[in-house]
Amino acid sequence: MTTRDSIASVNTTSGRTFCSTVSEASGEDPAGSAWATRRYVMLELPLPWKYNSLQSRHAPKGLEEFAVEAYEKMPEPWGFMGIASDDAYSVPGTTRVIDLRLGSDLASAYYRDTYLLPTDRVVDYLRLLAFEPDHPDLLSTKQPDDQVTREFFICTHAAIDICCATVGYPMYKLLRMMADHAEVPARVWRCTHFGGHRFAATAFEAPQGRYWGRLKADMLTKLMHRRVPAREVRGNYRGWAALSEPIWQIAEAEVFAAAGWSWYDAAITSIQGEATKDAGGMLTISFTHPELGTGEVDVRITPNGSVQTMESSGAENLVDSPQVIAEIIAQRPPGMFMQQQ
Repeated sequence: MTTRDSIASVNTTSGRTFCSTVSEASGEDPAGSAWATRRYVMLELPLPWKYNSLQSRHAPKGLEEFAVEAYEKMPEPWGFMGIASDDAYSVPGTTRVIDLRLGSDLASAYYRDTYLLPTDRVVDYLRLLAFEPDHPDLLSTKQPDDQVTREFFICTHAAIDICCATVGYPMYKLLRMMADHAEVPARVWRCTHFGGHRFAATAFEAPQGRYWGRLKADMLTKLMHRRVPAREVRGNYRGWAALSEPIWQIAEAEVFAAAGWSWYDAAITSIQGEATKDAGGMLTISFTHPELGTGEVDVRITPNGSVQTMESSGAENLVDSPQVIAEIIAQRPPGMFMQQQ
């Protein structure tokens, strides 16, 4: 267990202890920490970013007011991220917007639309995206999308937490270089905060909707090329954005580790049962898969004590984080994941 006396040797900057270092030293499991929403909108937003990115120096006029309006009026509010401009990806005179929407299944890959909006009218077009998505002016800005290109968004939002820049930026640079030589087309962006900075460096992967944490150089290779068993990256997996309950994300993380990378192609149709971190329990995950067909898996959740972690860098107090063990105890049909490793 990590205590205040035991963190004296962890990395510090200007006397501030990194929450990411404390969390990793404690053994805290990142699974269950994914920011869950059924729709994400990523807006190209030039640096620098304030704590409230909507108030940043280069934020379009009226952006914050529009965001408030959208949250009040839309039935499914957006999860909003700002992304930094990139010389290789950005188009002069336009602002890129990436719109990710979950389908009708409980959990599946998100569908991605990309737009190049006139920079001087960004908020006008965002209002169309929110309230008139079939408007011809908006449709004229839509770009072809193969739904195959992988996009990674790595948080480097220092105004939220220093570890996101100090730890996140070097990992962004490495993964950005890897993307130029990836076998499957990939783009890598710097982005604003999406929670979980104590797991920095942390990333969101689209269009699949997966969150990753504790990125390090050797782990980046595994993530980009997927040439290792999924079990080897289980400790970096924060969860699937499509799942609204943290305990569901924890159960799904164990299924992903057992099923392998092909689990990315699965769609979860239901999760039945009751489980909590404090009491444990049993969850049954029903899914469809292009190779396996229809299946079910039972996951047992067992409480496993707690660790002390730090919620943000330099925080005065440590907090308890309950831990659990997730175990697959039955598969229907039996042994179906063996062929997917």
